[in-house]
Amino acid sequence: MANTVTFKVNGLDNLRHAFNELKQEVKTKVSRSMTNASAQLVKRAAVKNIIRSPSVVTGSLRDAVIVKRETKTQLTSEHLVTVRRKKTGSEKSQAKQSTAPHAIYVEFGTKNMPEEPFLEPAITNNARRAADAMAKTGKKKIEAAARKANRGKL
Repeated sequence: MANTVTFKVNGLDNLRHAFNELKQEVKTKVSRSMTNASAQLVKRAAVKNIIRSPSVVTGSLRDAVIVKRETKTQLTSEHLVTVRRKKTGSEKSQAKQSTAPHAIYVEFGTKNMPEEPFLEPAITNNARRAADAMAKTGKKKIEAAARKANRGKL
């Protein structure tokens, strides 16, 4: 079962007000940029944890950590940091995809293998940085949207 981390960033009333003034399609783009920035930070941390692991000798697990935008969500935007377990898409794109069906055993261990978590510590140890990345990206994108709106482009 997947764990969910929800961020609440306080003190961003001006940013929230500016966000609410945007058109819906701009809100969606800004939201996607924000959640993607946060997820990419967590992904980089997970990859670093994998690289530091003494028992991981190939790059398949490292290369299979991905950020995926969830399209079937009730939220404005949702990105997942996950591990690709099977290849998807065209035959050409599959040739470039790394998979790691063994990721769950590395993360949680087995009766014969100790756990070596890489994803959970990436989330918990970087929660504040991920929230900050989300807020920084949101501020930047909202300011850019406001500049465009003032020039009559939105």
